[in-house]
Amino acid sequence: MMDIEEIRRIIPHRPPMLLVDRVTELVPRRRLVGSLTVGGDRPLPMSLLLESWGQAALVLIRHDRPMPNVLTDGVPVAGVFEHVRFGRPVLPGETVEHHVTMNRLVADTAFVTGESVVGSDVVLRIGRLVGAMRSVESLRASLDAAALDRQAAADRKAAAQPPAATSGAAR
Repeated sequence: MMDIEEIRRIIPHRPPMLLVDRVTELVPRRRLVGSLTVGGDRPLPMSLLLESWGQAALVLIRHDRPMPNVLTDGVPVAGVFEHVRFGRPVLPGETVEHHVTMNRLVADTAFVTGESVVGSDVVLRIGRLVGAMRSVESLRASLDAAALDRQAAADRKAAAQPPAATSGAAR
């Protein structure tokens, strides 16, 4: 149904971090089946398996509102993953199939669940993902505020410490 070029028009991820090869089923605002064939000579790290499933979820969430440019279209943010269970590793040459179900969409926040399988083996279960879209400006403001908070804490800590002793005698 959707190849990698069509997926690239929907989500902002690009190789080597584009981790969905194709979408074979898409029922708008309901469910999606997407997949990734693992290359290389090592098993797919569990963190990348989770990322791949999340990208498949993002295709479902954003298929009707493409966002290939995060500077103008917003940044997808995974707020929380709950009840995540990993199965066996996904090995090189295997194709992992992601099943994503949208439970709810409220404004720019989506609630999705699902699993990933290789053949009949469940390799990942997601009890819930809450994801949202945020503007670059709002994220920059959050980062700037966090940096100011860290600097203020460092300043308070430095002010609370006694001055460092100097070595050597004064002449």
